[in-house]
Amino acid sequence: MKSYGINASFKDLNLPSIEEQDATVVVPAVKGTPLLKYGEHAYYFLNLKSQKGIRVAICHKDIILPGLKGFLSANSQDHNTLPLYKALFRKYHYDFSLPEQIMLMTVPHCVTSLGNGRFFINLWSYYGYIDVDCNERTAKYVRLDDNRENHVMGSQQLFDKTTNELIYMTYSLEDSMKRASSPENSAYCRILKRNADNGKASEVWSGDFVDNMHDILINSTRQYCVVPEMGMFKDRSGKPIPSKVLIVDLNNNRSWTISRFIVAAHAQFDPQEPDIIYFSNHNFEFMHSNIIKLLKNAIYAIKFLGPASVFKYKLTPEGPVEVGEFTEPDLFRLTNFHVFMHRGHKIITAMGAPNFIYIADATTMQLIKKIEVNHTKSIKNLYRDIPCIIGTISPSIDGEKLFVQTTRTLQMVDVSSGRSDIILDHFYHHTSANHMITSTDTNW
Repeated sequence: MKSYGINASFKDLNLPSIEEQDATVVVPAVKGTPLLKYGEHAYYFLNLKSQKGIRVAICHKDIILPGLKGFLSANSQDHNTLPLYKALFRKYHYDFSLPEQIMLMTVPHCVTSLGNGRFFINLWSYYGYIDVDCNERTAKYVRLDDNRENHVMGSQQLFDKTTNELIYMTYSLEDSMKRASSPENSAYCRILKRNADNGKASEVWSGDFVDNMHDILINSTRQYCVVPEMGMFKDRSGKPIPSKVLIVDLNNNRSWTISRFIVAAHAQFDPQEPDIIYFSNHNFEFMHSNIIKLLKNAIYAIKFLGPASVFKYKLTPEGPVEVGEFTEPDLFRLTNFHVFMHRGHKIITAMGAPNFIYIADATTMQLIKKIEVNHTKSIKNLYRDIPCIIGTISPSIDGEKLFVQTTRTLQMVDVSSGRSDIILDHFYHHTSANHMITSTDTNW
């Protein structure tokens, strides 16, 4: 990896007097402007122990331009850099235009905590990520070095504190671009681990898989590494091609793929049973929209293909076995879900479009209750007539609360009662269709 400074503004935030918690909440978002919802990257770091916060803002061009040459090269059949005017007139994944494709690849997506106030903001699938140090108040752009194969990174990184290693994914962007016209093709992919101190990298797995490697996780026994993709392709007859999940048995050098879900974007291991894992099935597809709507709304047009769901699997030496499913007739999109302990009970919390949180029993996979989140308790009380849309959720460390980022506010919702309190009251629209985290790192 190689890194260099990136232009970023750091602004202190005043947090309301809320219950002190040994936690930091990090929200990656796109912050709107008075005219457009597609304004700038804005990352929020909220230390609930010290009751202080920081907003880090970065211009889109500073995220996009460092990888644009590589992107144009991956789209050229002769391995030269494709002229920008030609790139503007071709179609990409999901019939996207160039602005849609670039916006998708560079949107802030997931957060990785390294400790001592240092966090990585991972992009959807671009050439690097943003390294933010809250103590030093610095932001760096970290890129793949010696990238002769023109790989981009997957949407997530995993930090293993016990080994001080970062586990991450890359895939061939050239192979990915070919899938725009031939989605039945595969893409060459790698899973790598890198020492966080000396930068030495080694390969965990490589082979033909898919592009849009969207999540990566390893269970507590370190036997299974799981990588879901963010698919949403269609075959030649127009039917959705199910996403794939890669499962690697690290102990026995075996691997399996699951092709069960329409959009298998994310997964969570069970908090008590290391061989039980849950997968999200978003069950929607992206739709092409014109550039004016794209910039105005700052979010992609989507089409629901039916209710979303959470699948439960057991990983065995013979392969993965499906053991349960949670769904509801009105559960749509399900961008985020979490499995955790709440007062001795194992629960699933899943967000559904536009402003609902579903709470289910993780043992029976049955609904417990549904919570509606609104703007009406906003401090400024300006948003009563504006629909509330949830972008991302994350549970508190003790499992008592859910942090919920909406288009206008960051709220703290009580899991038991459903009551919410405002933490941040955004004046401008915020798009946060990504993944915030709650970290135990308050050392900043």
